[in-house]
Amino acid sequence: MSARKFDVIVVGAGPAGVSAAKAAARSGAKTLLLEKRPTIMANKPCGEAVSQETLKTAGVPPKPSIVLHKAYALVYAPNMNYVKIDRIGFSINKSIFIQEIAAHAAEAGAEIHVREEAVHVRPSNGSMVVKTNRGEYEAGVVIGADGYNSTVARSLGIREKSEPIPTVQYIMAGCKLEYPDAVRFYLGNEVAPKGYAWIFPRSDTLAEVGIGVRGAPAKIYLDRFVKRFEHELGGAQIIDYRGAPVPIGGMISEVVFDGAMLVGDAAGTVIPLTGAGIHSSVAAGLAAGEVAAKAAQEGDTSKRRLSEFYERYKPWIERINKSLRVMRILEKMSDDELNTLAEILGEEDILDLANGMNVARVAKKLLKHPLLALKLAKPLLQA
Repeated sequence: MSARKFDVIVVGAGPAGVSAAKAAARSGAKTLLLEKRPTIMANKPCGEAVSQETLKTAGVPPKPSIVLHKAYALVYAPNMNYVKIDRIGFSINKSIFIQEIAAHAAEAGAEIHVREEAVHVRPSNGSMVVKTNRGEYEAGVVIGADGYNSTVARSLGIREKSEPIPTVQYIMAGCKLEYPDAVRFYLGNEVAPKGYAWIFPRSDTLAEVGIGVRGAPAKIYLDRFVKRFEHELGGAQIIDYRGAPVPIGGMISEVVFDGAMLVGDAAGTVIPLTGAGIHSSVAAGLAAGEVAAKAAQEGDTSKRRLSEFYERYKPWIERINKSLRVMRILEKMSDDELNTLAEILGEEDILDLANGMNVARVAKKLLKHPLLALKLAKPLLQA
């Protein structure tokens, strides 16, 4: 039996994959979305907090089934002083969010297969062939959105991966949360070496409590963190326990190839300093899906043609690169220096540094401080 033919095949149905399938189908391409798990849902541990702009980019309305509640943020220095971020974001049900985008893809004509795993991808006579546990398919372009250990990348001989940070997260029931409307971030080498810990409320008594660290055992640090907040978490029960690597080393050097593209964790489309990848990966998927669809319909799926993705995704690439630069500098700072930094920075400063936005403005502000000028401000100005 000959392989069924599509214009675009998307492998993996996380935020990047469903967005790519949606964009490709809406651009008129015959599109197939493959997901190896039985359900399209949030399988990777994630602090499910996003900006309001994330939903706008995704084209998803903030309806009650998706938005659990609105939230502000508290960012804690090692000495437990904090900076309040008053900009309101959303705590979301990530599974429903992803499923909503998948529904958009289906409505646009995309064919969706769950419980179908791509086991190999290869070029063949100007097309790409995707072999799965069920059969074979042919497409002009394959988009690999299949996570950090991407089968698509491995099949194409791509060995480069973005530097990972191991993360572990509990969902805890029976909490007595002091700040039920705040997502909290905790920095410091004693709390989370080269990373951070978090408490993200889902309700007054249910919370995501997690940590990402490098060069240290994540679970040991998470359990230590939970014990530290015994007044809020003591007696709470763990009802979900997951771990996964999050790529925080920036994008890999090439994500576009003849007949193929990589997005999401497979490509490193994650904001390094925060490890946040929902918004940036949705944007990557939308850009890749549209470019792939047009290229396939034009009959030119060369690397050169698909490289339009880099131009479409350029603002995000710049943000990822700047955030990586900030992360590399901050990870070398002592807890005392981080405490000093927290005394100087305001809400907009932290948002700009974390998201790779107006980094130069923050650097110029820090130049006035003798302790931080050489160690932080000047390196930031070179970013």
